[in-house]
Amino acid sequence: MDYSKVKEVNGIEHVGDVPSAKKGIIDFLSGEDRYKDSIPQDRLNSYKKGREIAVEIENILNGDQRAY
Repeated sequence: MDYSKVKEVNGIEHVGDVPSAKKGIIDFLSGEDRYKDSIPQDRLNSYKKGREIAVEIENILNGDQRAY
């Protein structure tokens, strides 16, 4: 795997509340919104940033699969 592609994810700035961002990552990658309703309104932006990170991770992984 070309690890230089992981640097693309670094373009996402500060996520704020890390536990909320982690829940966003988990929800996106699992395909379910299991944790979304448990996120307080003031931390919802962190959850959304987590989902953005998960999209970037998925795009990087899908790009690698196409290369093979």
